[in-house]
Amino acid sequence: MKIKEIKQLVSFHNSYWEKKRQEMKRYKAAYETNFWEEQGVGIDFSNTQLQIQVSEGYAYIESFIASLYAKHPNVVLKTGLENKGAVKKSQFIANEFLERSRREIESASRMALIYTHSFIKLVPQDTGNLLQKVLPVSIPPWEVILDYDAPRWDLQKYVGHIYYLTVREANEKFGNKEWLPMSKYSTEYFNKGKDSTDIRDEPQSAYEYIQIVEMYDLVEDRLIFYSPSWKEDKILLSQNVAIPFRTYDGKPSPPIAPFYFNRIPDTPLEGYSAMKRIYDQIFEMNIIRSFQANAVRKASRQYLVKKGSLDAEQMAQITAGIDGIFIEIEDENLDGVVKPLPQNATPPEIQMYYQMVSGDKDKGSIMAPFTRGEATKVTAAETAALAAYTSSEIGRLARERDAVIENMVKLYLSILGLYLAEGDKQLIYIDNRMEVVSAEDVVGDFNVYAADSSSTPISEAINKGQLLANIPTLTALGVPKELILNELVRVLNLPETFKAEAIKEMMIREEAKRVPAATPPQEAPTPLGAVLNPSVKNISPLLPNTGIR
Repeated sequence: MKIKEIKQLVSFHNSYWEKKRQEMKRYKAAYETNFWEEQGVGIDFSNTQLQIQVSEGYAYIESFIASLYAKHPNVVLKTGLENKGAVKKSQFIANEFLERSRREIESASRMALIYTHSFIKLVPQDTGNLLQKVLPVSIPPWEVILDYDAPRWDLQKYVGHIYYLTVREANEKFGNKEWLPMSKYSTEYFNKGKDSTDIRDEPQSAYEYIQIVEMYDLVEDRLIFYSPSWKEDKILLSQNVAIPFRTYDGKPSPPIAPFYFNRIPDTPLEGYSAMKRIYDQIFEMNIIRSFQANAVRKASRQYLVKKGSLDAEQMAQITAGIDGIFIEIEDENLDGVVKPLPQNATPPEIQMYYQMVSGDKDKGSIMAPFTRGEATKVTAAETAALAAYTSSEIGRLARERDAVIENMVKLYLSILGLYLAEGDKQLIYIDNRMEVVSAEDVVGDFNVYAADSSSTPISEAINKGQLLANIPTLTALGVPKELILNELVRVLNLPETFKAEAIKEMMIREEAKRVPAATPPQEAPTPLGAVLNPSVKNISPLLPNTGIR
């Protein structure tokens, strides 16, 4: 790939996301409940007008995150057709890596819902601990250059990542060069296009940054670094560098895992924002709420008073609102003294319109009403059907999340194998034994499966309810009570002390405490013992039996 092609791809990428920046900014502001300040919708409110913002965007996105939450993400590895790699060692290492990646997985999930999609990049780190040399980082979609012509991720001709380094970091990595640095504020995606006055109002960073384009040419198998911030406008590394990250069969594999919840059908690598489905309704709800708030503030009690009928002292007494006060006036007709100022009632169509907008918003969500805390008058059968539908849709999203986790594990093991192949060694403790890990152990044709594949809180609750309801049936069919108890402990996540084996052991210990120890049999006394310890008990068995008692 020549520098001319790289510059064309970067230019197309920048132009593509430049067109989408205002749209992404609106979705971000709706999630952050920052509608009027950051939206740029062109509505001019004076200082006397109230601006109300609803939190529907945050609630919509976080309802998905709560359903897709993985407390302890882990995987199960199985041997592939070629039986390469050590499954037990690799599974232990992969799950330890996922335990440290939970926050990044959740962050990438949130960005994939708010924006069109997101990515997780595995970044090598300079550290002495081999198991911590790969750091997962969640990155937004506008930082990754994609081949949108490709029908799927693994058939792309190129993948690129645009990021920023400080001048010091760039000099350490690429040597001292004549850079064109920029401020940190100007490198942020949502700050582009602002005028100079806005930039001057922002706090300035002590560091200067340069832009780096990390391009993976999958056709020619080359890793290329390019920077528009270099005055010479050349490729940073002159020598050809092959892509170092490989799969078990030697194919190049960029260390970037894509995260899509929804895709455009005819363009699989182009994502679709979940926020887009309800943004118009959030827009309308903010406007209606702001209008209603201003109308309520203006609904104050105001009166018209006939001039001269009340003096200043009498007017002060009226406005003071003293209970039981009498005020004397000279006018014979009291109807003409004080008259309330009529108020314009808020049109009922506004409330009806708000209800229609709320209904449209709820239709754009796949969540059943009871998952949002709304009381409904549906039957038990309808509730079960809604729960099954919600569970199936959330399960689909959970499967997309699990696919990302499985892809992350494959990339992590391949990068870890690269370090091990270069001479690094690692000892891990598995099943009370120290094990040596080699490159051949972690680089294999594993089949990776997320342990909680497609499970959701709703589906788990349904399974628990079905198990509890079927206990009488299982008992009648002859299933041992001990097995049912052990299954209940597992499904309901009860303490291990509730298992049948633990209960039996406890009962044995309690029984041993209640029953006194048996008296050991005593040996028959001997003449020597009777002499050494003379007593009736010891001497009587030695006397002849005369029949006299």
